[in-house]
Amino acid sequence: MVVKTMPALDNNKGLELPAANNALMAVRTQKLCEVVAEQIRRRIIEGDLKEGEFLPSEAVLIKTLGVSRPTLREAFRILEAEQLISLGRGARSGAIVQQPKIEAVARYAGFSLQVEGATMQDVYASRLAIEPFVAHELAVGRSEVAIKRLTEEADGLAQLVGEDRHRDFVVGVARFHQVMVECYGNRTLLLVTRMIQCVVEGHQVRFIASVSRTDEERREIGARGIRSFRHLVKLIQEGDGARAESHWRLHLLNTNKAWLAHGHSNSIVRMFD
Repeated sequence: MVVKTMPALDNNKGLELPAANNALMAVRTQKLCEVVAEQIRRRIIEGDLKEGEFLPSEAVLIKTLGVSRPTLREAFRILEAEQLISLGRGARSGAIVQQPKIEAVARYAGFSLQVEGATMQDVYASRLAIEPFVAHELAVGRSEVAIKRLTEEADGLAQLVGEDRHRDFVVGVARFHQVMVECYGNRTLLLVTRMIQCVVEGHQVRFIASVSRTDEERREIGARGIRSFRHLVKLIQEGDGARAESHWRLHLLNTNKAWLAHGHSNSIVRMFD
């Protein structure tokens, strides 16, 4: 990736603190470093600062914003924690812009679920509120994109089963669910789904490691799942929204029950092993 330096600040787009009176009011409720971080954050979110660009040097920002070096560096730490910038080291020192990553948001949401004491049963049940509806809509629209991508995912999963790559298969199944929602195209549902799948994938990998099964048993379970995936694709091709929704709801109910067996139903969400 070629890293570009951000163009010089101008009067219209420059990183500036609010006018004096407004700044004073803001500082009363926020630390000055938070006000600075908000100014930079806004420029990144609104697209004025692009992925890979350097922010102006510390010296330029200190002069432009009228703040001290410690205040600016604290603002940088806030933005780095949010993964909106990365702080270079050595010859490439400086703050480099990073666009928000949905995976980071999803992982942080998983941390919040763990803090709140959410159970895996909560997480798996939430899929029932999203995916059957998505299956219905993909079928009603006879989405060619969904048919192609879900067929490719099912084919890939079949190869993993044939190679006894059971852990990779579990990760691939989580991806199949995500691809469904990607094909539907609703960005809000995709964010929620990625958060759910971030939690589910980790749980399922731990589950297969804790439950003793032979390779033959795992192959049979995988084959059943793939048959279900292919049937969903067939219903989407036929444009049968009602049957696609009903089939996927039953699929989720059965798989949720399987993944929540052996005492996992009331286990708390875990983002760390």
